[in-house]
Amino acid sequence: MDNRENANLDFLRSFAVLCVVFGHLIHFFNIDHAGSIPLGGLGALGVRIFFVHTALVLMLSLERESAKSSILFVPFMVRRCFRIYPLAMTVILIIAGFHIPQAALSPGYFTGWNFDGGDLLANLFLVQNLSFRVPILGPTWSLSYELEMYLFLPLIFLILRNVQSLWRFAGFSALLLACSYEVVQHSTTPNVASYVPCFLAGIVAYQLRRYDSYKLPASIWPVFVIGIGAAYLRSSLTRIDTLCACFLLGLAIPAFSSLTSRSITVTSKLIAKYSYGIYLTHFFAIWFAFEKLSAAPLLSRILVFLTLAITLPVLFYHSIEEPMVRVGKKVAQLYIASRQSRSSSRNLDLFTQSVPVPNPVLDPAQ
Repeated sequence: MDNRENANLDFLRSFAVLCVVFGHLIHFFNIDHAGSIPLGGLGALGVRIFFVHTALVLMLSLERESAKSSILFVPFMVRRCFRIYPLAMTVILIIAGFHIPQAALSPGYFTGWNFDGGDLLANLFLVQNLSFRVPILGPTWSLSYELEMYLFLPLIFLILRNVQSLWRFAGFSALLLACSYEVVQHSTTPNVASYVPCFLAGIVAYQLRRYDSYKLPASIWPVFVIGIGAAYLRSSLTRIDTLCACFLLGLAIPAFSSLTSRSITVTSKLIAKYSYGIYLTHFFAIWFAFEKLSAAPLLSRILVFLTLAITLPVLFYHSIEEPMVRVGKKVAQLYIASRQSRSSSRNLDLFTQSVPVPNPVLDPAQ
């Protein structure tokens, strides 16, 4: 689990983004069932799995960084902001500049938004929920909650870092759930409290990985993830259903051996690598291929969709996302080095002030 390229997590992330894409794709074509399984919650399922995955991966990241430096919060936020904002801002500005309808998806068509300056700023800074603004790009609604989660995750990591007792962790989890429930009940603004069960499930997975246990065969992992998804879709999609699905996933993640099937691991790693770009651009791919080119033959539209769905994430990843991630890491490292340098200078000043300098005139050694 401490391998940053864990194959099971790659599969989980790729499954999540494919749920979102296919959920929106079938909604466009007004397909609401696959046999006896309702598909209306497929996109929401993908987002919730994203939240579980993200919380776990970032707890692992905080663990690695804490081994190198005690300075956590600012470098963590710097890295995450450089990871999230540049690509999101780019896509939102393109949509706004060309007036592309990407705010909401209905069966057969997309809807735009007559936004003002406040809407644009709220979308660029991904605070649509806190400012009661409508997303210019529909899928970015979830990024607001993810950014809010970043503010709390380093503190949760510090609280749990030395907690070995499962009972203490269970008590902490129950307290966090109770607090989130109270916030949701009395809050007038949509906020991260609504998704605490999803994020907490990732923290559960992180905490349980510390304990050695029997590992289930890796071949069952894809079946288990798909089964959890199918069970969630067949449920009533209430908060309790979400809590159960997310916690089952969080409990299961550390219990499986790592996938070794090359066909699965290579494909999952590739999709996971470009998943953020896929998430931000698939609305455009659906809109352009199936609404804008509605008069074209179906096969042509499918080929256009696949081309856009593949090439746009790759293009944005190599031109914006990956370079800005590198910049974020460098900025974070510079901040840590600067803080450590200032700390060393203060310690040196204190040392020189506490040690008296011999007077050369009175020094008996001369």
